[in-house]
Amino acid sequence: MNNSKLIEVLRKLPTRMQHRFREYVQAPFFNKHQPTIRLLDCLMENAPDFQLDNVDKNTLFKRIYPNKKISDTQFNYVVSKLLDLLSNFLAYEEYETQVFQKKYNALKAVHKLGVSKQAASHSRQHALLQEQYPFQTMDFYYEKYRYHTMLNQIHLDKKRRLYDAHLQFQNNQLDYYYLANKLKIACDMLSRNIVIQANYEAHYIEDLLAWLEADSFDLTAHPLIHVYYQILKTLQNSTDAAYQKLKDLIERYSKFFLPEELLLLYDYAENFCIRKINNGITRYYKEFLTIYKQKLEKQLLLEDGYLPESDYKNIVTAGVRTKDYQWTEAFIHENKKKLRPEVQENAFNYNLAVFYYATQQYSAALEFLMTTLFTDISYGVGAKTIQLQIYYELQEIEPLINLIDTFRLYVMRHKTQSDYRKKANLNMLRIVKKVAKLKEKSTFMPQKQFEKERTKLEVLYTELSPLSNSDWIKEIIQDLGACS
Repeated sequence: MNNSKLIEVLRKLPTRMQHRFREYVQAPFFNKHQPTIRLLDCLMENAPDFQLDNVDKNTLFKRIYPNKKISDTQFNYVVSKLLDLLSNFLAYEEYETQVFQKKYNALKAVHKLGVSKQAASHSRQHALLQEQYPFQTMDFYYEKYRYHTMLNQIHLDKKRRLYDAHLQFQNNQLDYYYLANKLKIACDMLSRNIVIQANYEAHYIEDLLAWLEADSFDLTAHPLIHVYYQILKTLQNSTDAAYQKLKDLIERYSKFFLPEELLLLYDYAENFCIRKINNGITRYYKEFLTIYKQKLEKQLLLEDGYLPESDYKNIVTAGVRTKDYQWTEAFIHENKKKLRPEVQENAFNYNLAVFYYATQQYSAALEFLMTTLFTDISYGVGAKTIQLQIYYELQEIEPLINLIDTFRLYVMRHKTQSDYRKKANLNMLRIVKKVAKLKEKSTFMPQKQFEKERTKLEVLYTELSPLSNSDWIKEIIQDLGACS
């Protein structure tokens, strides 16, 4: 029972929804089966965590059926029926949030009953909801399509051969719904093709783009379509001009989008910056940080009231790469309490170490790294990379070489890291070791031989791909010129 599907779902419900489910089961309109009511009453004694290790199934059965002989079949039936009620309850709760769908269903129902005055009233209420709704969504286009479909049907049922504008509106809203969805899916396909070399095909997309680019289609009247159109063009062209236009459109139309949609749009802009950074164009760190600041300002990053540690880490990384040190230090301290309690200290210590390394406070950075627990591969690799960089900057060559060897074993042993990231880190270790050894020999190596070895490193740098911390490696190879 403790591991049943029923208990698993009940545990996931917020406490308020657990009690609403109890009210739902007890309501005769939804359920008149008394054994399911008694079963839920028994289970609710263990709410909200529903830990049933000490709850005996036979004891439950006797409480559900006081005068019956214990039967596994009958008990399983009651559990199954309660699970069905729980599924229906969740569907009901979701339906209650769909204001347009509820109004459409009411309009459809009263029209079927032949109550024309009431149908007209529901039609006006639906139209008023449309006027007051502040967001542009795929569902909104669809609900307006259904609304005009229903009004067109009402017109047809009157058997009058007169022009009815709702047929045209029905057509138009279906077009907009299709266009918005088609563009969104095409963007997702092209993005995945870029990231994981997939072979998704968005059929007829060129025809649709030609339609959208025609003078007769006003993109500015449809912010959702306009933004996804620009995302697609940015993915196709990957130019700075396309990106800047996308960023401007997101800001211009941001008030028209629900938070989850707006976050997705920002993610596309952010991923554009990441691709540029991975290609060595590090000036995009500033754009990357700007996007994160906009997400923070609009409170788009919080999940269940907490700032994800991955976002906390990404923001600090971008902050130090752009040398926005004052803002970054304040961010680290001001947002510590927004992290989940179980990761708070570890994430804080690690990111403070990142900050101290960037500001050349090496002793402080190493001190905070000592307090960082390697809870996952990203922390382990990040911490060891900072150590590696500090040893190099301090010209501690022997500890550096030892760290490279242990670092390599650490990367090789961890199976959770992607092949791409593993290769990038191993390439980094390979070239850093060569740079460090060449730097150590620079004081006594003949100039001509030194230049030859340095040129080999420059060639190797261009050949190694993928490569972690490529901008730092490029910098230390260039700095070798000062040793000659």
